[in-house]
Amino acid sequence: MSIDLGGSKETCGGGSELVWEQIEPWPEPVNGAVLLDTKVGLINRFVVMPKWTPETMSLWGVHTFSFKLRNVSTYIGVESPEWRCGKSTLLGLMLELVHRPVPTANISSPAFYRAIEEHQPTLLIDEADTFLDGNEELRGILNAGYTKKSAYVLRVAQVPSADKTGFTTKLVQFSLWCPKFIGKIGKLPPTLADRCILVRMERKMEGEPCERFQEVKEEGRELRRKCLRFVMDNAQAIASARPALPAGLNDRAKDIWEPLLVLADLAGGHWPETARKAAVHLSMTQDRSPIGALLLDLMILFIQNKTDRLFSRTIVEHLQYNCERPWAELSKGKQISEIWLAKQLSRYRVRSRVMRIGPERANGYYEADFKDVFKRYIPRAEFEALKAEWAAEKERTETEGGEGTNGDAAPS
Repeated sequence: MSIDLGGSKETCGGGSELVWEQIEPWPEPVNGAVLLDTKVGLINRFVVMPKWTPETMSLWGVHTFSFKLRNVSTYIGVESPEWRCGKSTLLGLMLELVHRPVPTANISSPAFYRAIEEHQPTLLIDEADTFLDGNEELRGILNAGYTKKSAYVLRVAQVPSADKTGFTTKLVQFSLWCPKFIGKIGKLPPTLADRCILVRMERKMEGEPCERFQEVKEEGRELRRKCLRFVMDNAQAIASARPALPAGLNDRAKDIWEPLLVLADLAGGHWPETARKAAVHLSMTQDRSPIGALLLDLMILFIQNKTDRLFSRTIVEHLQYNCERPWAELSKGKQISEIWLAKQLSRYRVRSRVMRIGPERANGYYEADFKDVFKRYIPRAEFEALKAEWAAEKERTETEGGEGTNGDAAPS
């Protein structure tokens, strides 16, 4: 058995036709744990990455060979705050490690779904910030393409007529289903980010060990052959596996991590545990949301004040004092006000009401109105992150001889 793996050739109309080198599977059975460890080592040679992301990229590389055996095709979303953070270097390295890579720094919607329908590649999109922002059609296509059942678009196309003498117009469907790597300066759109395993790159600091990237064609080709053999030998197990999923993941995270956990379990060694640690850590980091942070701050404010009601102006004063929190990005640089607060909460059907606190009467919010909202929309990651901040602040103030200001107020 052989498999196509990337390339292009010129066409008479200009541009290049997609073609792939035929590779043969490795001639003997492959130790999955050694294969994954080798890929981690290669990634760490050239790219400085956050904790657990080299292991995740190693698993995802194997997944690009096996995605047809599962019902979800995992996306990787790579964000960086600015250029020179290693995003493009990582993409260049993954070109050598994945199945049928198609790199692009721009793509139209028709080219997108035709490339997937015809080639079922691994699509590696770089510089998505240059064309994804404002392109609702392409964002919708990307959102739909990670599950096998929903990964289609319907289009009207010219097809050969029944008598083969001409063409007729017909409604046809195109597949959107394949693994995707999407790199962007700034943040991916929230609906797309929610369908990705997010990797947040940072610029390498002086002294961090990292080789200057160079092509690794021979190493990459050997690793691709081993990936192919590993997937061939374990195809039935990959298709039928139902891995144990970490309890801390939300439903979407379980969907996108499950294909990688299947491969980790089959690889054995430390990989079943390593993959689950990666899943929990990266999902908790990813699950932090601006609105979740806002709701958490409101919950803590009710607890700290030991009250069941707060005036709107009291909440706004507190928020203005803590404007370094993640929810601040919701304000888009505008001043926090009672109107702004009401707008954020109205989408959750929480509205201010006239109330009395002592002798004063003004608009405010009742804690009871947040009961379900707090339970449904405060991510565990937000709560854990805030507890960690409080613990660090308490340790710092105790070291300096003071007293912690927030740690004792943390809810259990």
